[in-house]
Amino acid sequence: MSARPILYLLALAACDPGAQQGDLVSSDQRVDMAGPDDEKDASGTEMCNTPAGYVYVVWSDDRDGTPAVWLNRSTDAGRSWMPAAVQVSHGQGAAVNPDVACVNDSVYVVWEDDRDGELENHNIYYNVSADRGQTWSAQDVALDDDEDGKAMSLGPQIAAAGTQVHIAWYDAVNGAYDILVASSTDQGLSFAAPVRVDSDVAGEAYSASPQIAIDGMSHVYVAWEDSRRGLSDVYFAVSADAGRTYSQDKRLDGGDDAGSHNSFAPRLAAADGQVYVVWHDERNGAGRDVFLNWSGDHGVSWQGEATRVDSDGAGFFDSLYPDLAIGAGVAHIAWEDARSAGYDIYYRRVVDGVPDAPEVRLDTDGAGFGQSLHPKVAVGEANLVVAWQDRRDDAGGYGYNDLYYNFSEDMGLTWSRDDLRVDNIEEGTSYAVELNVGLHRGELLAAWTDGRRGNADVYFHHLQVGEAASYVVAGE
Repeated sequence: MSARPILYLLALAACDPGAQQGDLVSSDQRVDMAGPDDEKDASGTEMCNTPAGYVYVVWSDDRDGTPAVWLNRSTDAGRSWMPAAVQVSHGQGAAVNPDVACVNDSVYVVWEDDRDGELENHNIYYNVSADRGQTWSAQDVALDDDEDGKAMSLGPQIAAAGTQVHIAWYDAVNGAYDILVASSTDQGLSFAAPVRVDSDVAGEAYSASPQIAIDGMSHVYVAWEDSRRGLSDVYFAVSADAGRTYSQDKRLDGGDDAGSHNSFAPRLAAADGQVYVVWHDERNGAGRDVFLNWSGDHGVSWQGEATRVDSDGAGFFDSLYPDLAIGAGVAHIAWEDARSAGYDIYYRRVVDGVPDAPEVRLDTDGAGFGQSLHPKVAVGEANLVVAWQDRRDDAGGYGYNDLYYNFSEDMGLTWSRDDLRVDNIEEGTSYAVELNVGLHRGELLAAWTDGRRGNADVYFHHLQVGEAASYVVAGE
């Protein structure tokens, strides 16, 4: 399989009245809509999409002087966007680090906000739209029980399905950080009081970086980093009653002594009773490895020992920041891997908690050459995509990167022999970070934060899976 360049870019260049001889013409779409002279920086870009082709992108920027959460929406899988972004947050404080989920007509956004108190601590705030992002509740909702802003609340993550909405974060209200989850069963119109999920002594140990997933059958799954036994381990808890109560938490990174080696950056996915958690782990030495644990019964029982995913020399080279998705009963895991000196992107299939095929390198430049980082996995009915940041064309060593992807049409058994560009400006001339990917009817949807204008803006691109983005020079 080979790249099929997007031919409509030639037509775009020909009809663009602003294009001059020698100008680069790109079909990346800027969606923050802050104006051509805007010099404010956007951050925290997140995206969700629905089967109907609606795409929602949120971010934070301070175009009006104070950081606020903004949203733009496409109704046609990213071909067109609202002419003006909508401000979601309404407070006087700084609103940052948003997350978004979308189900049918409802869009849910959560963020950190320092409007309460005088200490600039962050609280967790939320808003909802019931009409596909056109209008929003007049009042933001505070989810943490800290109206005076005396404690820091961080890292909100949101999951939604059916009429359920669940939001997890880590909160210092008890001392050291604990994991809290607020739940709604009426499409986000009201939330029950937050439930503490980590079950050691409240506020005694550092618990942070929660991940949350739901399955539409009243199961809510939460995984996080936890230092109750010394160094950081990975813990998990499940609710079987739509977030009202949670199980006793369980340590997932078994196979070494609790608290003896750091386990970081857990990622969580769940589908059809299967639950996977992946992370990177220091147990084998200075080079960190990628591990997983798996449950086939809605998170009730787990493997006694974690399973290593990368298969180079244990602990010799860094394997970091895994991401995963589940499709058709198969878990798809990708990570950045330094076994060839520089970082490459590797992938492995897992079935019932066991890798069922050798790992595959997905970036197709020279091994270890381009510093390929931060993979994102998306799975659809017919396609599997892994996308990442890539510095292969950063000739000046400025830290500039482009966005690439590879794809499989048989759920990870085989991959394209060529990796393909996602963004389409001149190679190695800017940075693109905070990448989000999704799939819709055979199309790759991508949103990210982009520095091509000298400050950080929010961009989007859609491609048929198997096509490569490209730019053209006007007049050629």
